[in-house]
Amino acid sequence: ALLAGDVDLIDQVPTSDLANLRRDQRVALSQITGLRLIFLGLDHLRGANENSPFITDNDGRPLGRNPLRDVRVRRALSIAIDRRAIVDRVMEGAAVPASQFLPEGVLGHVPNLPAPAADPEGARRLLAEAGYPQGFRIQLNGPNDRYINDARIIQAIGQMWTRIGVRTAVEALPWTTFVGRAGRQEFSAFLIGWGSNPDGSHPLRNILATVNRERGWGPSNRGRYSNPQVDALLEQSLVEMNEPRRQELAIQAQRIAAEDVGVIPLHIQTNIWATRRGIQHTPRADELTRAQDVRPAPR
Repeated sequence: ALLAGDVDLIDQVPTSDLANLRRDQRVALSQITGLRLIFLGLDHLRGANENSPFITDNDGRPLGRNPLRDVRVRRALSIAIDRRAIVDRVMEGAAVPASQFLPEGVLGHVPNLPAPAADPEGARRLLAEAGYPQGFRIQLNGPNDRYINDARIIQAIGQMWTRIGVRTAVEALPWTTFVGRAGRQEFSAFLIGWGSNPDGSHPLRNILATVNRERGWGPSNRGRYSNPQVDALLEQSLVEMNEPRRQELAIQAQRIAAEDVGVIPLHIQTNIWATRRGIQHTPRADELTRAQDVRPAPR
């Protein structure tokens, strides 16, 4: 519709069209790093000596334990992922590799916490230290119609995990089916996203806090991660009236959760719009597309 001249602006430009649109003199792009993190949730609900739904030994037998409760396994799975390759090849450059929920320059961003570099050998060592020198089998679930390139991302991660000995089957489902099953903790590992507001307490309270309905904590904590240190710092931050101190408490909590690999951050999406020439658009990190952000381009 844009190229035919039927509309002046489109949002959520497919990454597969970016290269052609950038070469098209009829079109201009506007973009900004967004506030939506794509990450992997993990099964923290089952204890260390319980079976996780989609984890078995290499012969398909139940392990009798949940390897995801071992931080060494979680770190191995994280550093097995080549985030830069996913950003460059799957996302066509329309994302930023991530180690946390908020991008640099946004209130609540954790300083000096870069995205982990891919380290397959280091991942294998960690698995061996955790007692899995031959790895194990796992299924990675995700939606196929919710986030940009979601099904392609889990396919890429499945290949990366398999290379370190964690033989990975991938299942992509329609969002309406996937989200209900994730909410019932039916998966061992799953891809999902979170669009934050620019404040560190937002993802803490919703994703990383121990689930507590009375407090309103953890409504989207589908992996049931729980860390008393994170909870204590979040609680302090929510009653702290000094704003710099409040942000520092939230940053401390986020850093602890990152070191504990409560979830595995992948990348923060880039929000991209395309307009016909002669139209100027101001991009927004919160993904909103508003009429007041569009005006004739200066001549």
